[in-house]
Amino acid sequence: MKTPVIPAPPTPAASISEFIATFAVILAAVVGLVLFDTALARIDSRERKVSAAREFAAGEQLVAEGKNDQAIEHLRSASTLDGENTRYATALADAVLADGRPKDAELLLVPLLERNGTDGAANLTMARVLVKEGKIAEAKSYYHRAIYELWPRGAEDNRTTARFELIDLLASTDARQELLAELLPIQDDSTNSLAQRKRIAHLFVVAGSPSRAVTIFRDVLRHDAKDADAYIGLAEAALSLGDFATAKADLVAAQKLSPQDSSSIQARISVTDSVIALDPTQRGLSLGEQYRRSRYLVQLTLASVRKCLGTQAPDVAAALNSAGASLVASAAAASQSQSIDQTLLLAEQLWALRRGRCAAERPDGALALVQNRITQ
Repeated sequence: MKTPVIPAPPTPAASISEFIATFAVILAAVVGLVLFDTALARIDSRERKVSAAREFAAGEQLVAEGKNDQAIEHLRSASTLDGENTRYATALADAVLADGRPKDAELLLVPLLERNGTDGAANLTMARVLVKEGKIAEAKSYYHRAIYELWPRGAEDNRTTARFELIDLLASTDARQELLAELLPIQDDSTNSLAQRKRIAHLFVVAGSPSRAVTIFRDVLRHDAKDADAYIGLAEAALSLGDFATAKADLVAAQKLSPQDSSSIQARISVTDSVIALDPTQRGLSLGEQYRRSRYLVQLTLASVRKCLGTQAPDVAAALNSAGASLVASAAAASQSQSIDQTLLLAEQLWALRRGRCAAERPDGALALVQNRITQ
């Protein structure tokens, strides 16, 4: 007789309430772990930012003390600890550039600008890097971005710095039209300091617009009639305009107002005297004196051309020989006034030859000033 099989008792089924309770416990544990992990991450991030700020402050202090090598290490640490802070990376690039490594500075800035192309400080540093690398056209573009893009602090001062750096670059590369275009929007800016106004006026002379410089310097003198720098600026503008007598008068006025600078001003007066003595177009000269001066001007111009060019090419040699022959021929001309005109034309032609082939003559030299006067 078989032993009857006793069925196992049924497994008790979990109630819905028990399932929900279990799930809630698990979910609470997961949420707790996530919150704990997030809190730890926040604490770590906060500590890293504090450390980064400390490293950055140390780096800035070392830069101010001229200890660039040590500063770079601290700034690099700051940038590593807080990679989101573009100020740290830009400061590092600035220090690396100051260390004479523009290529390394550029490598630091490229990813920074790829992430945020509107960062004014990064654009300004990139412009400086490109100037050091001789990439002038690219540098101009970054200067414009620095002027018009975003600055989180000190926007006006930083934009002014960028604009004047661009202006100085344009002046140093003889980009007159671009320089004038940058100067015109700021000439009447009421926020310009006195020093900035006089600087702008000087740059108008460099840009080939001395009349605008005269307007600014005269306005400066209306507010302070004893400003010697303004008189020197007026003299500079007058020389550029070919008004040599006025230039001398302005320099004499400056010398009286600033006796401590008498020697440097006297040097300018001496140049002006040389210009006045050389200028064949000066009013009140006799025909004989005009003739003598015009021939001397050609002789000086010939000497300048020969010094620069020699006989480096057949066309140059031919031009110089022709100039010499023309100078001799003009002496036999029947009309002295006609001879003067021919001689001045020859001087212009020689100067144009020199300008096209040689390094620029000093713009404040007597020969350059008289030639500029003749061509006006």
